[in-house]
Amino acid sequence: MRLVIATALTMIAFAANSILTRMAIEGGHIDPSGFAIVRVVSGALILGMIITVRGGSLPLLRRNRIPGALSLAVYLVGFSLAYLTLDAGLGALILFGVVQITMFAHSAMRGTSPSARQITGGAIAFLGLLIALWPGPGAPLTPVGRH
Repeated sequence: MRLVIATALTMIAFAANSILTRMAIEGGHIDPSGFAIVRVVSGALILGMIITVRGGSLPLLRRNRIPGALSLAVYLVGFSLAYLTLDAGLGALILFGVVQITMFAHSAMRGTSPSARQITGGAIAFLGLLIALWPGPGAPLTPVGRH
């Protein structure tokens, strides 16, 4: 039951983040790149605080950290620009889907195969994403979103 509550709270926090960010960007309080910078710096500070409280160290300048840093940069650019064209709900849906794909890919690279239940859940989520993104009758197909 604790896992269900923690998962629900996490999903609510992700959705609230999307809504609050959308309000800030559309209200002219911050631009997408400024938001990305605030997000990275605040995340790094919190991560550093958590590691410090746990008594660990954070070795930053290691060669094996480069792929993760590049992945984070690509994510930040894409996610920040998406706030200009995507609705908050659809953006959150895409984010959740990408997180699931990333977790599946990471497990597969480590030699762990997803269970039938995980594959079924991923397929249902992907189908929902297709339905949400499917253009309506007469709608133009555009890979960059609406303006």
